[in-house]
Amino acid sequence: MATQKPGEWASALLARFEDQASVFPQLFRSCVFPGEKMYLLLCFLPSHTCPLRLGLPNRIGAYGTQARMSQDQLVACLIHISRYRFSLVISGLTKMLQRVNEAALQNRHEPERCYFESLVIILTTLERCLTNQTKDTARFEEAMNVKLLLREISQFVDVQSDSNPNAAQLKALASKVLFALSQNHFSAVFNRISARIQELTSCSEENPDYNDIELIQHIDMDMIKLTKLLQETITKFRSKRAPPLILLYSLEKAIWNWIEYHPQEFQDLQRGTNRDISTCWEPLMDFVEYFKTENKKSKTLVWPLQMLLLILNPSCLEAVVNELQQSEKEKEKDKEKEKVASKSGQSTSRDKDFSAKQFIESIKRGLGQHSPSKQVTESSAIACVKLCKASTYINNTDSNNVVFKLVQFFINDLKALLFNPAKPFSRGQGYNFADIELMIDCWVSCFRINPHNIEALKVCLNLSSPQAYHFVIVCSLLRLAHIYVDFRLQNKNPFRIVNQPRLSWWPQTDVVHYRSAELRALFTDTLNKATQGYIAHTPLRYITSLTLKSKDTQKGLTRAEEGPAHKMLLLLLVRLIHADPTLLLNTQGKVAHEVQSSTLELINGLVSLVHQTTMPDVAQEAMEALLALHAPEKIEVWNPEAPINTFWDVSSQVLFSISQKLIQHQIANYTDVLKWLREILICRNTFLQRHKDYAHVGSQIAICKQAHIKMERQRSAVVPMS
Repeated sequence: MATQKPGEWASALLARFEDQASVFPQLFRSCVFPGEKMYLLLCFLPSHTCPLRLGLPNRIGAYGTQARMSQDQLVACLIHISRYRFSLVISGLTKMLQRVNEAALQNRHEPERCYFESLVIILTTLERCLTNQTKDTARFEEAMNVKLLLREISQFVDVQSDSNPNAAQLKALASKVLFALSQNHFSAVFNRISARIQELTSCSEENPDYNDIELIQHIDMDMIKLTKLLQETITKFRSKRAPPLILLYSLEKAIWNWIEYHPQEFQDLQRGTNRDISTCWEPLMDFVEYFKTENKKSKTLVWPLQMLLLILNPSCLEAVVNELQQSEKEKEKDKEKEKVASKSGQSTSRDKDFSAKQFIESIKRGLGQHSPSKQVTESSAIACVKLCKASTYINNTDSNNVVFKLVQFFINDLKALLFNPAKPFSRGQGYNFADIELMIDCWVSCFRINPHNIEALKVCLNLSSPQAYHFVIVCSLLRLAHIYVDFRLQNKNPFRIVNQPRLSWWPQTDVVHYRSAELRALFTDTLNKATQGYIAHTPLRYITSLTLKSKDTQKGLTRAEEGPAHKMLLLLLVRLIHADPTLLLNTQGKVAHEVQSSTLELINGLVSLVHQTTMPDVAQEAMEALLALHAPEKIEVWNPEAPINTFWDVSSQVLFSISQKLIQHQIANYTDVLKWLREILICRNTFLQRHKDYAHVGSQIAICKQAHIKMERQRSAVVPMS
């Protein structure tokens, strides 16, 4: 069937993906899809003749474990088919997305979860199909389907999601779909954006429709594509009036995405070997000045964009930095020249250099104690963090680069502003997560600029510092491992892996391994607070009212208010251990028994979380962290001076504790823990095989025998696993 009528075959599979369609295995056993035999699908179909019933959660209800596994395999098959019938699969998924979204809006009285999970499955499948798309597809049909998909995806992007975790997750998934879509279908996305920009230029309404402008923030653009977008904007807004703020903000995000995902092109620009974007610089700076003139009260909102534009013009930036290094007398002369030029009404390159110099000086004042206003301080901080972050994408061997010189002009004032425990940086109640993310960007950038500068590290690891700084250090270390934390998701999985190329000059996290003792102290402190009755079923929105308050303010908070913040921080810490197990194991300078004691305390803390019924997400992450710590090469680090003895003591306590809880049925996810325990035993056996000549050294201690007895009792109490 698949070779004779591949379209019908793919359509049937799409129907089964969405509905409770009955499909008999015999149908598929006779099929051969182009490129591969049907065993790819048969691997998950049942061997009997009964139909396998699958569908999206909005049709059949919430998934169980087996249904989810089957659906995952069906998704994998759809992704494979999309390589040969791309337009058909994308069209089917787009129609599904439309139907589920419309049904969710029409049936608000019904449980939201099933509709939400259905949308997550469809968006994830779309992104993976687009990522795996081949080039040889039917162009006309493909273009039509892409247009329809863009229309649907835009609905998820153009929503305010800060206070709605479901909307935040859907927006993040839609962003991934757009990013993948733009890589092979940039023209379709660009045309939609261009049409909206054209409408804005001719619109006289007070509140015009800004839909589709935000698409700019989510697409992949290299130098050529970015230049095309900037030139299109410049052409459309030829009149001397400012583009709307949402467009300027979107252009700022587009420039930043280009720096992050195409760092080599950014380096070429800094070295002067690529000047394609230079023709856009002056008109864009004019846009910024027009906006500042028309919006004097909110002119600082475009400072981050202005900083990025300066970085894109190294020659102008170099002239500005040289002027900053001049004497006070020469500065006075420059002021007189500027007054004369302003009276003549002439605009020259020299004027722009001077305007840029004034901008840099305004930023410097904004970071200091005598800042003219809170708004100026906040915008100065954001602009400087952008500068520091951009500098990390320039090879640090090029120490004469003008961007590095400008960073040194600001960096001490910036760190004093953001990492001051006596007066934590805050833009107000609604910006707490954004403030933490800003400090994370700053900490990571400062670390990459100079990993041995530890002032900010000391502040963040101090247990007496406001809790915001604890979030900052843990999230920063996670980011160095390419794991980003999205606080908007709150009670959902907040982690996302970013497959961003790692630049060769970025330092490794082993530079901070000597701070392992302080990280362990933070873990123990957070563990104690999170498990001493704080955790109740309170929403995580309370985190927003806690993390950026001073210690004196926090003293008046109740346990119900503190609990969710402690739980979130604990989840982040456990995820950090999972991502980098050796980070908390470094015990340099301690004697053997102290090293063993530290390792035991860390691992016992994780074990205590495995059976925490009030924190299932933390429990699952603790299992992953323990499995990572039981990797044979990691066991070697538990106590390098006595690895075998420490192994028998520590690992036996893990087995004893878990087996005890299993026997007493005090663990909710019983089957999952059994499977995990089997993986732990495999790791143990691999380690012992490596040291088979002296594997029994230290195995005669009491805890080993007790663990063995508990394991035997547990094994006799459960049905043997297949």
